Amino acid sequence: MRQGDAQPGDAQPSDWLAGAIVALAGARDDDELTAVLELHLDAGADAVRVEWWRRDDDGSYRSPRGRCAGCEAVALDRWVVSGPIWQRHEASTAGPDAERVLADLDADLIVPLRAQDYPLGFLVLGTRTDRAPRAHGQLVRLRAFADHFGLVAERVHLASKLAESQRMLQQATRLSTVGTLAAELAHEIRNPLVAVQTFLQLLPERLDDPEVTIELRGVALTELQRVARLLNELLGMARASVAAFAATDLETLVDQVVRFLQVSARKKDVVLERIGDPLPTGAADASRLKQALVNLVLNAIQASPDGATVTVATRTVVDAGGRPIVEIAIQDRGPGIPEAQRESVFNPFFTTKENGTGLGLPVTRQIVVDHGGSISVEGTQGTGASFIIRLPLSPPAERQDPTVVTRAA
Repeated sequence: MRQGDAQPGDAQPSDWLAGAIVALAGARDDDELTAVLELHLDAGADAVRVEWWRRDDDGSYRSPRGRCAGCEAVALDRWVVSGPIWQRHEASTAGPDAERVLADLDADLIVPLRAQDYPLGFLVLGTRTDRAPRAHGQLVRLRAFADHFGLVAERVHLASKLAESQRMLQQATRLSTVGTLAAELAHEIRNPLVAVQTFLQLLPERLDDPEVTIELRGVALTELQRVARLLNELLGMARASVAAFAATDLETLVDQVVRFLQVSARKKDVVLERIGDPLPTGAADASRLKQALVNLVLNAIQASPDGATVTVATRTVVDAGGRPIVEIAIQDRGPGIPEAQRESVFNPFFTTKENGTGLGLPVTRQIVVDHGGSISVEGTQGTGASFIIRLPLSPPAERQDPTVVTRAA
């Protein structure tokens, strides 16, 4: 009889396997993988219980029920990588490890999960509803399912690790930008504090003087409000956040970035100018989009010589598909970027700065791409560079919450 042919006790149809593999293709996280097990394997394997035991980074095998204690992790690794399916009725011939693990997990059958000779875990199946042994054909299908499940589980795991690495990279870049701004804001904050200090020193001696109690008090209060606004902007940049798309006043957002970086521009003796059309409301993650614009404008200020003008130009246009899009162009007057390097500037760790990390522009591009937009660099070498962001007003539907309008303070 050929492998996979029906045998006595193999009453389950084989078409469950095709449906399970199709379902696995769309799984994006562990919860969805577990749902595939519950939906397809419970019925396909005719099992009272189906569990997924994962191999942790510390080498142990765990599930919500706890840790597998019937066998050493090293021995489990060897079996998962190259061993056969363990069955309760064959445990005595499979060896003591198989007997202990099957008994420890109260399992009728255990299927190893591996990907490219790397142990990922195993599937535990409880007793069949009719308590009959599983036939050869069903074991073949279970093995095929497990092989495919292992590959998908590994893909999901790597995607999760990549997403976490990207999140950490974005946060590290954000904190690097905040550190640069904090150093430049120290002088700007010191001046308002001098005004407040002067008011407090004069107050005890001149309580009856309206110039002190009214005018200087107003000046001190205004200066403290300006300091608070700058610090709030700085903390907003540093705060880690999960992407949250909402209807956002883009005009206010761009104005805030320009106002916030006037401090850095004055310190560099650069004129920072906003020109162009007012922007409409659009779907965006305000915090992350602000980070992208701060990165670009700060780069433009640092690249420009003393006395130069950096412009932030905005307009709304229609793309080739008839969709309205927003363009934000940051133009500097620096040395420009050679055409051969214009794609490289968006690669991680590529930098022309002496103390640069080469992470700002890659993170900026990722933020723009996450908004469904694009970023390009233009200009002639020797006359400056222009970074142009193009954003649709309506990113993918699953990212929007049109009931909320975000305005950064």
